[in-house]
Amino acid sequence: MGRGRSAPAPGYVHPWWRSSGHGRSPDRWIALALAALLFSVYLLTFSGVYHSSDEMAMMVATDSLARRGGWDIEWLRWMGEQQGSFGPDGHLYSRKGIGMTLVALPLYWLALQSARLGNVQTAMLTNCLVTALTGAWLYRTVRRLRYPTGVALATALAFGLGTMAWPYARYFFSESLSALGWMAGVYYLIRARQEPGRASYLLCGAGLGLALLARLNNAIAVPIVGLALLADLARRRLAPRAWLAPIGAFLAPILVALAISGAYNWLRFGHPLTTGYLPEERFSTPFLEGFYGLTLSPGKGLLWYNPLLWGALAAWPALFRRRRLAAVLSGALVLSTIAFYAPWYLWWAGHSWGPRFLVTVLPLATLPLAPAVEAARRRRGLAVAIVLLTVLSIGVQLLPVLVNYNVYLEEVYDRLGLYHPATLFDPAYSPLVHQLRYLEVQNLDLAWARGGVVRGPALAVGVAAVLLSATALRAAVRRRLAAWGGIGLGAALLAAGLVSLVGCAPAGDAAEAARWLAAMERPGEIAILTEPGLTEAVQDAYDGRLPVWGVPSGESVRVPGQGAWVLGQGEPAPAPVRLQLGEVWLAYLPPPGAAFDPARLPALRLERKPRLGEAVELVAVEVARTTVRRGEALAVRLYWRALAPMDRSYTVFVQAIDARGVKAGQVDRLPCAGGCPTTVWRAGDLIGERYDLPIGADAPPGAYRLIVGMYDLTSGENLSWVDDQGNALGPAFPIGAVQVR
Repeated sequence: MGRGRSAPAPGYVHPWWRSSGHGRSPDRWIALALAALLFSVYLLTFSGVYHSSDEMAMMVATDSLARRGGWDIEWLRWMGEQQGSFGPDGHLYSRKGIGMTLVALPLYWLALQSARLGNVQTAMLTNCLVTALTGAWLYRTVRRLRYPTGVALATALAFGLGTMAWPYARYFFSESLSALGWMAGVYYLIRARQEPGRASYLLCGAGLGLALLARLNNAIAVPIVGLALLADLARRRLAPRAWLAPIGAFLAPILVALAISGAYNWLRFGHPLTTGYLPEERFSTPFLEGFYGLTLSPGKGLLWYNPLLWGALAAWPALFRRRRLAAVLSGALVLSTIAFYAPWYLWWAGHSWGPRFLVTVLPLATLPLAPAVEAARRRRGLAVAIVLLTVLSIGVQLLPVLVNYNVYLEEVYDRLGLYHPATLFDPAYSPLVHQLRYLEVQNLDLAWARGGVVRGPALAVGVAAVLLSATALRAAVRRRLAAWGGIGLGAALLAAGLVSLVGCAPAGDAAEAARWLAAMERPGEIAILTEPGLTEAVQDAYDGRLPVWGVPSGESVRVPGQGAWVLGQGEPAPAPVRLQLGEVWLAYLPPPGAAFDPARLPALRLERKPRLGEAVELVAVEVARTTVRRGEALAVRLYWRALAPMDRSYTVFVQAIDARGVKAGQVDRLPCAGGCPTTVWRAGDLIGERYDLPIGADAPPGAYRLIVGMYDLTSGENLSWVDDQGNALGPAFPIGAVQVR
């Protein structure tokens, strides 16, 4: 016999969609370009901030693992057991799955390597990537079902932009990762039906394993997909022994995921089967109430928050007639998920937009749109109906994309009470009705418009990324996207993402305090955050290695012989080191008998420390810039060390003065804005603070000296400076120079 190709396996379907162009399937390039387009849209509408405590619990777990190899969420100890449970070791641990923590780890680690990238902001891109890939897999699935390219693209774009997948791509909930796992599992099951092979079964199980790591309740998909796999094996009339390989390949990654989850439970709670959920978190809602609430209620109904799904529901019988396996899988997975969550005590998922738990099934719920889109090419009336549903659906998704859904929810909960039934079942209180009235510039929930200030460059970069991705998708559809084009597109999106992240990098007093802490800390110390409201801002900027405890005070968590840093607002408790950064304090409590080394300060230390009499010395200074424009403020930091108690309250002055004695700017105030007057300074105390020196709008351009000093506001008497030899230096001491432009 000749050396021709071997015959295909029984049940094999020729992969007619493949092409030798560029050495890859055109569908793969189209799928990648589609993912790039969705990602660029999500990047343009990126928020980068927390919207729920659920997000915080998973992100703080990521922080602990990325910074110091821990698993706890002691950042959130101030929440008690709202988002975590206490393990046998007394530490607080998240009750969430490990999936989001692991998937976000690379981005979080990347952010830790640069002070220009916010940790939370960068890791928030995780679901942008996850949802974009889910859209690509949905496209590949529709093509596997032998629908035309245009139909597959329309279906995938309907999912990515016309369902809650879009707003949830901006959040850090685990449902988006669950959707990716389920979609991948279904895709590879369909591929296994067409191209039997161990790899397809293995990847099908891997998809479900990924979903299991995200949420253990995603195990409801395993028997459904497993039965479909067994039905396919039976259809092909294989010998019983031939069943072992595909079943083993399917189950292997699922068992690995269960083992990882069990190990995570053991690390947190001391037992592989203990998840940390509380006894009151149970299935206690009447089934029909929850089922109606998740599907049709005005406040949380799936079909109202995703109007396109009305079309998918109507088209499901057409999908069943042509592609029975896909129809059965999508219907069974959607209905089983609704049935699972309907009796849950918190079926509406607390603070969230729409039926959050059902985000998992959105790609599968969108899949039946494919036959409707295909039929719409021949029926004008159907095409008009689909276009109207699409416009309506995109409009609904823009509501939470543009404005934080918590603005209305917090207002209505304050008025009616937390989770009042009217917010779920009364149309008059539905977020779908009220969200639009908050659409104002100052309420925009977009990274490039934070606080009502539109950042033009970031907006321009985002729009350019969308246009570039759309052009690449068009080229891919026309089979004109080569390998170099795909690489260039990826590089461009990476650059756009970095520009967007740097443009909204952590700023403000809390971020500055976090950076100071990272610069001054030493191994073996701890950090204590006493203000819950600062959690996100500090976490976003803190790249250090200390464990952080979110508690009202440090007394309950301090260990004898251990140094502790305390971050918070308001007047600090007496501490040997108190650093004031605008609205935020950073204090250091050394172990008994230990002293703070000024060399740890992130500032220019003075070799010869001038003194104000015998009471205080200037240890270090920091001037933010050497040039400043008229009308701006110049940040100046001064670090004082008390040498002896003072019986008078002295005022600090900072001035910018030229050679002729003309002042460009001056600031006078009590130390720490009155929070730590000199009368409470103890010998050895180190006080650091920032002065924002305003430069007058009419100040003559030129060179100015920066001088500082102290005086008694009551008598007007200045404290005189002396050098370390005791020589008099006068009432003012020069700390630097600045050029006014």
